[in-house]
Amino acid sequence: MRILIIVLAALAAFLAPTSPANAGPSPLPDVPWVGANPYGFAIGDSVLEQCRADFGMGWRSLGYVGWPGATTTEMRTRLTDGREGYPYTTEASNAEERQWFRDAGWLVVALGTNDGWRGVPMVETRANIEWIMTEARGRPVLWFDVRQSPQLSAGADAVNEELQAAAGRWPNLKILPWHAWTAANADELIDGVHVKTYERGCEQGRNRLIRHGAPAESTAADNPIGYWYPHPATSGPVPLTGWLAGYTPRQREYVSLNVRSDYGHVGRWSATGATSDLWAWAAGGRSFSVTLGAEFRGHLICLDAIDATGQWTSLGCRTP
Repeated sequence: MRILIIVLAALAAFLAPTSPANAGPSPLPDVPWVGANPYGFAIGDSVLEQCRADFGMGWRSLGYVGWPGATTTEMRTRLTDGREGYPYTTEASNAEERQWFRDAGWLVVALGTNDGWRGVPMVETRANIEWIMTEARGRPVLWFDVRQSPQLSAGADAVNEELQAAAGRWPNLKILPWHAWTAANADELIDGVHVKTYERGCEQGRNRLIRHGAPAESTAADNPIGYWYPHPATSGPVPLTGWLAGYTPRQREYVSLNVRSDYGHVGRWSATGATSDLWAWAAGGRSFSVTLGAEFRGHLICLDAIDATGQWTSLGCRTP
């Protein structure tokens, strides 16, 4: 009897859930980057508020709450306070904001830019990040890293370090590379922070990053995605480069590339390389680079992405 109790106790300890805050990175995410609830809700500051309600997701958007100068602390207060009458209320009520934050299938967060310059202590910012991730209850969270004006860049860098550290603790957190996008499109910023135009800053910047990072609509849509870069060469070896990703918050090393030529199988390679492509980054993608011999020139070449469950997604066919 005593032996049975010991065995049962050991089994219970083995099966006990691990707190996400203490769990380290794993090859497979603990939370699938897909769910039965396709709707997202966004919380943020003035840069989010600039881009308005649908944040590029159309019918999948439940709306947003955001206002100029918002900090992580102020947002936390607003989402836990039962009162009405807050300014910049874009939903039917402040209660509805709290309801969408609680019930949406996934969240977009654009907070942290104001924490540094408004004097929020880093320990408080860290606690607020943990609070939001705890409230997410395992739901996918897309969080923009932050960009500040040059004189306030140190505070922004500190917040970004906290976000990257949080991504190591929370498998359902994906960081969207806003800082990298703004560095590549600095002429689109008015003051080092805000965008000049909806068409470029919102639609081609923030909204496009969200679309690449968003979870799949359903399990049936949870297939790998990717992109095959075109190459102008018309002679010599045939380079095949691009990126592949599954719908997960982390970059997945087990998505692989399948190559066919004239509908015959050529080979299969893992997509494991780092990538500087912002859209691949937002999607959690890994790069591939394969070179076929010159004898493949003039022949039809087709590429497929294959995830760990054997699901295939075609990247198309070309005749180089």
